[in-house]
Amino acid sequence: MLNKTSTTHAPWYVIPADHKPTARFLVADIIVETLKKYNFKEPELPEKYKLEIENYKAQLASE
Repeated sequence: MLNKTSTTHAPWYVIPADHKPTARFLVADIIVETLKKYNFKEPELPEKYKLEIENYKAQLASE
C-alpha cells in the first residue's frame, strides 16, 4: 500500500509506535524538516509582548 500511494508530494512515513516518546520525536522531526523547505521566518514580536513574556516567566519562577 505504501509503495503504491506514497508520492514525493504526499509521502507516507512508517513510525514505530511501541515507544511513544520516540514516535512523537520522529513525527515532530518530520514536520520540522518539511517546514524548513518553505523557509518560513518567525514573526518578530513587538517589544511590549517580549517584556510581558519575561514578566510571566518571572511570576512562574517565583511561585
